[in-house]
Amino acid sequence: MTIPIAKNDRQGAQQGMFRPLRKRRYSDQIADVIQDKILKDRLKTGTSLPTEQELAQEFDVSRTVVREALRILEISGLVKVKKGASGGVFVSDSYHVPIRKSLRNMVALEEVTIDHLFEVRLLIEPAIAKEAALHITKKDMAALDALIRDCVLNQDDPVLLKKNNLNFHLLLARASGNPFFSVVLESVFETLIETSLYFFDIPCEREFYKTHERILDLIKRGKPQEVENLVREDILDVKEKLKEFKKRRGHPSTRS
Repeated sequence: MTIPIAKNDRQGAQQGMFRPLRKRRYSDQIADVIQDKILKDRLKTGTSLPTEQELAQEFDVSRTVVREALRILEISGLVKVKKGASGGVFVSDSYHVPIRKSLRNMVALEEVTIDHLFEVRLLIEPAIAKEAALHITKKDMAALDALIRDCVLNQDDPVLLKKNNLNFHLLLARASGNPFFSVVLESVFETLIETSLYFFDIPCEREFYKTHERILDLIKRGKPQEVENLVREDILDVKEKLKEFKKRRGHPSTRS
């Protein structure tokens, strides 16, 4: 195909305006083919894909090339590679992974602080919770009920309580009916976990789960506005308690 060139641009074209096309790596091409297959065929999460060896044979390349292609797809959140006897290559829906990696880099460069992450939560989570209260399904409700029961049975385990308290908010995002909320919130939460791993306080976590019980009760009673307000209070409470905890332990402020 001939690309039309304006008269006054012909001299520049003759001098080499366009660079020759580069040959793409096999791993990039293979990643694109697998991605197209997943998207066009709408393969469900958990669907088993051919093994590394099978892919190498099918594409007539080395397993090293296939391994690099799968790594590209893992970074994008489209596949999950599991090791071991029950391992393999599976379709994934970890779409938050690229966002989380970017946030992690920004935290490492001190461009993003914990306060910034809480500001994001305050802007979107109350609205997410309100939408969840309006659109929640029986399946979503059952998942939230099960999570609260698990908290009741494990009140002396700060690690599990913290995990459940964070998952409560993720379940609300999924119950909202908007998949984008889940992707954004999951990336923010995983970054928060990485930056506050030392924050394990049983009294605090018990208090948070009690607040979540109240939120769930309001959802069951059809009180979306009250749910929105209480989630905002919950986030502010967590933020303040984290600051107090860091002061007691001698950690720098959330803005540092």
